[in-house]
Parts: sequence; structure tokens; C-alpha cells
Amino acid sequence: MANSPDHDLQRRPLVDIDHTSPEYADNVQAITRDLRTRCPVAFSEQHGGYWLITDHDNCARALRDDAVFSSLHAAEEIDGVRYGGVNIPEAPYQNALIEMDPPEWNVFRRVLNPVFSPPRVEALRPHVAEFATQCVDNVIETGTIDFVLDLANPVPAMVTLLILGLPVEDWAKYAEPTHEVVYTRPGTLEFDKAVAGQQWMFQTLYQEIVDRRASPRDDVLTELVTTEVDGRTLTDEELLSMLNTVINGGVDTTTSLLANAIEHLDRDRETRRLLIDAPELVPSATEEFLRYFSPVQAFSRTVIQDTELGGQRLERGDRVLLCFASANRDEAQFPDPDSFVPDRFPNRHMAFGLGKHRCIGSTLARHQFAIVLDQVLARMPDYEIDRERTERYPSIGIVNGYIRMPAGFTPGPRSQ
Repeated sequence: MANSPDHDLQRRPLVDIDHTSPEYADNVQAITRDLRTRCPVAFSEQHGGYWLITDHDNCARALRDDAVFSSLHAAEEIDGVRYGGVNIPEAPYQNALIEMDPPEWNVFRRVLNPVFSPPRVEALRPHVAEFATQCVDNVIETGTIDFVLDLANPVPAMVTLLILGLPVEDWAKYAEPTHEVVYTRPGTLEFDKAVAGQQWMFQTLYQEIVDRRASPRDDVLTELVTTEVDGRTLTDEELLSMLNTVINGGVDTTTSLLANAIEHLDRDRETRRLLIDAPELVPSATEEFLRYFSPVQAFSRTVIQDTELGGQRLERGDRVLLCFASANRDEAQFPDPDSFVPDRFPNRHMAFGLGKHRCIGSTLARHQFAIVLDQVLARMPDYEIDRERTERYPSIGIVNGYIRMPAGFTPGPRSQ
């Protein structure tokens, strides 16, 4: 946050909110609804001070204005500004692409665009279906499942590793620390375990990069290692950062969306029956699940030019938190926003962001979600979640997810 006189701070609309706290996670919709009503651009002194942007219009404006609201994450100050990237508090390392600004952002986007092109994503459909079928087959005869550990975790992780050309059977080694580092608190043994898992992941990815440079293969990782942009290939450090971004984006967010949707349909049996009887509604319901649950709850930006937003004066160096989950419940944009409407149209949610930084893997995420949900509805339509043993993330500062979600259902046959 830029240095400001005390009297300027006093004029800011101060709120005592910490978006990383369990209290916020338990009451997020009530808290953000109140902020949208009385002060959609408000200032919290937590985490060094930051603005919470909770309404749709101001979030959209900031997301589309890279010249004022920077995504950059830099190790050192630049011209007196600390660029903290997309997380508050900031992550210990830079995530390529999502924590870059043009023109550097352009280089990484051009490298990744072919990987997530429509033809390549379409070609992945049978593999997604195969992985989903395999995961359901593993439990279908038992009548019990943990929707997170047995299905929502492994399928996106396996698909992500398949895309990169890494061993699919290693999915848990990548997925578990990726999830755990989000929901465990620093200073705990659980967090140390997650960090150790991430270190294994980084070391393994580095060795894979070195291997592809020495022995190119017919896979995406080789493509990323050897592609030239502006007359050069990416460095090992740049590739590691990019792979971390792809894995984090591919593994954690789709898992969270699936878990929230399955939990919701356990409560809303009428909508579950509707989607079973009318599967053609799944695509529109997918958009509503994205709006309603916003698997990525918020991302932050750094203000790099003095500006005005929502009637407030933001100064160069200020940090802002763009609350996607709140913007996606904005009454001014979505009629009856707190109701789940499976055929809602139009549905201009920002679950994947907006502007240049809109999620590059959004089409793949939609495909994975719909395919897995189809498996659940078709093969275990009467599932009931064991709520006493279900555990969600203790905080939802960035990702809104579940740790485990055991359930029972009528056993059925394997697919083959």
C-alpha cells in the first residue's frame, strides 16, 4: 500500500475483514452482500492493507484495465512499488502468466495457446471420460465413495498430467500438495508436509525439463521446452513457473467446482432429478455452478496509477482484492442471485476472470466438469453425502473447496 497521511486513511471506508479467516469462509455471502450494499469498494487493514472490490461493475473494470491494475508479482520493488501478484498474502514464488503483465505476458500466452486450443481440448474428451469411468469403477460395487478423494481430485490431476506428458499414475503426488498448500495454515506440520510435496513436484518438473532438452519426445512438455518466441526458448525457471501455473489451475479449481456441485445436488434433490431427466441442461447448469460457487473466490491486483474506483481514491501501490464470488452474486447483474437457476440466461459470470487474464483452460474445465457430473448422475443417482464426516477448506481466501466428502449410494456394476 502506498504511504498516505493518517487523515487520508481515516477517510477510507474501513472494514474489519480478513478474507483468509474461517469466519469469512463461514459467512462469505452475508459479508460480501453487506459490502456490495453499503460500500462495494472498502478498505481492510489486514495483511498490510488492501481494498475489497465486491460489485460486478467495478471488478469487471479492474480486470479489464491492465494499465492501472497490475497482475505482476516481482521479487523486488520496482520504482517504489511492491508488486504482490494475484494473492493476498502474496505467494512465495511467481506464477507464470497469471502474475505477469504485457508484454512479458504475451510471450507466455503465445507459448500456451496451442496447448489449450479447441481441437486439442476436444481430443481430450475420450481421455477425460476414460479417467472418470475408471474412478467410478473403482468404487461402484462398494456403494461408498469419497467424492473428493476418489473422483474430483484424481480426474483433473490425471488429465493435467496427460496433457503435459507426465506419468498419469503420479497424479496424487501432484494433486495432494497442490490442494494442501491452499487450505493448511503456515506454521503447522500439515503445511510443512504440503511444502515438502511441492518441493518434490518442483524438483521432478525440473528433471523432466532437463530430460526433454536432452531427449525431446512427442509431448507437450517437449513442445514447451523447445518452442521459440521472439527468437528464444524459455529458461528452466520460466518453464517451472509455467508448469506450476498449469498444474495449479488444472488440479485445484476443477476439483473445487465438482465438489461444490455434488454437495449442492445432495441438498437440492429437485435439481438433481431435473439434470438426470434432462441431461441437455448440464451445459447451462455448468455455467450456473460456476457463477454460484466461483471455485476461484478472488484474485488481487496492484494499483500502478492513482485512480478512482467506486467513488474511492486508490493510490499507486495500493493492493486490491477482486472478489469474483461476490461479483457473481451481484443483484445488479443477476436477478435473484442467491437462487440456483440451472437454465439461467444470460449468465455473464466472471468465474474464469475477464480480459487478458481470463483463464486459458476454461473450455477444458467445462468439459471435465460436465463429463464427471454425467458419470455421477448416471451411475450413482441416489447418492447421499455423509455430512458429519465431510470437511471443507477452513478458509476460502482464494479457492473454495472441500478436503473430503464421503457418501453412500446403491451399488452398481463396473462399466466392463
